[in-house]
Amino acid sequence: MKSTRILIEGIGGVGGVIAGKLIQAGYNPILVTGNPEISEAINRSGLTVIEPRRKATLPARAFSSLSELPTDARFDMALLIMKAHSVVQAAKDTMPFLKPEDGFVTTFQNGIIEDSVAAAIGRERVIAGIVGWGATMHGPGIVERTGPGTLHIGELDGAMSERLERLAEILKVVTPVVSTDNIRGAQWCKLAINCTITTIGALTGESLGRMLEDARVRRAFLGIYREVADTALALGMRLERVAVNPMMLYLPQDAGYLTRFLKDLLVRIAGRKHGKLKSSSLQSLERGRKTEIDFLNGYVVEQARKAGVPTPLNQTITRMIKEIEEGKRKLSPANMEELLAVSI
Repeated sequence: MKSTRILIEGIGGVGGVIAGKLIQAGYNPILVTGNPEISEAINRSGLTVIEPRRKATLPARAFSSLSELPTDARFDMALLIMKAHSVVQAAKDTMPFLKPEDGFVTTFQNGIIEDSVAAAIGRERVIAGIVGWGATMHGPGIVERTGPGTLHIGELDGAMSERLERLAEILKVVTPVVSTDNIRGAQWCKLAINCTITTIGALTGESLGRMLEDARVRRAFLGIYREVADTALALGMRLERVAVNPMMLYLPQDAGYLTRFLKDLLVRIAGRKHGKLKSSSLQSLERGRKTEIDFLNGYVVEQARKAGVPTPLNQTITRMIKEIEEGKRKLSPANMEELLAVSI
């Protein structure tokens, strides 16, 4: 298994942690960063991975782009951990570097992008993955895991295949792995979390723990989550647990006072448990980059229209994040007032 040839594309927070843990376990992945500064730092000083009880600096070989790899390089698998808007092109560019008979890619994006990837390179070449924990890049080649959680992986057709088992065996050195026959349901569960934590974090500019101290944020969190879950159920999805029972954070629109109090309490507890987590979309905005909003709340709005489900909060927060990207709005907790002016 250690001889498996692994390519990892995207060495930010999550990609860096996965790469580092694989290296620690004796694998020899080739890293493609998409950023010369990150590549140079890793090749010069190693990849530093910070965890709650340990810190390790590991030797690694990093390239800035696929074009720098030997033309005859072939890999058993490629882990694609870049932003969602880049993954389809990355998958196309990766195809010549996969073993022609059975090489495959695994997508680890926020949002749902797998149908587009499958259309570009073939469904038989794609396994979908979900990262159920957070990570931050403090600087080029320096990453920190900021919370516990699992990796979920699954074939697009729900098959429990031999290659899925092989991938799970490799990835379990990073964190516990769940192989599922319902990756779609798991993706929608993770999407509900991302559409709340990731996007609200980009709107307020705060860490998870800080923003969920605010009752306005918790109210928006529960409203956005409900819209995503309602959309998934209307589309016939069977929601699957990723971090928690997907209905635990579901607040019915007609809920009474006690139910609202309990759901609010659960969100507060989540904020305290994962307080250090910093939104990946916020990290993108801080670096002057666009977010994955079109694959998160924007995707929900698009699918909800097909299902006839109203999503006023998701529509509004999508617009507001785009305004931040365009420089027309500032990152601020004050943005919550406008969001909550929407009827929920």
